[in-house]
Amino acid sequence: MRTEGLLQLAYADKNRYGCEFDWETDRKLKAKDPAKTILQPKNNLECGVKILMNQIIVRHKPLLTQSAYWSTLRPNVPSHLVFAKQMTNPPASCGLPSKSKIDKSETTQTVQDDANKVETPK
Repeated sequence: MRTEGLLQLAYADKNRYGCEFDWETDRKLKAKDPAKTILQPKNNLECGVKILMNQIIVRHKPLLTQSAYWSTLRPNVPSHLVFAKQMTNPPASCGLPSKSKIDKSETTQTVQDDANKVETPK
């Protein structure tokens, strides 16, 4: 099954979760045509919320579980391990303080300046 869009959803989610995707219309469009219903931000995000609501509220399952919709939320699978590793060093834009792993004594002034920006989130 092919997934598409920001949340990597599938046309089958229309039947499973009541998502506003129209395969009959979209199949006539080019693969990356932004007019596809599955790629529309409103449709994609609303479908993602429906999937999460089904998992957390309807099925009473935690976010991180072996039956999660997205593989990155399934503990101990390769994509989750990569995701978990990435989250140990969140980007400054997340607003979480993080210490740069850059050894400033072995870098140029430009790299040191970049490291200082990371250490001081805005």
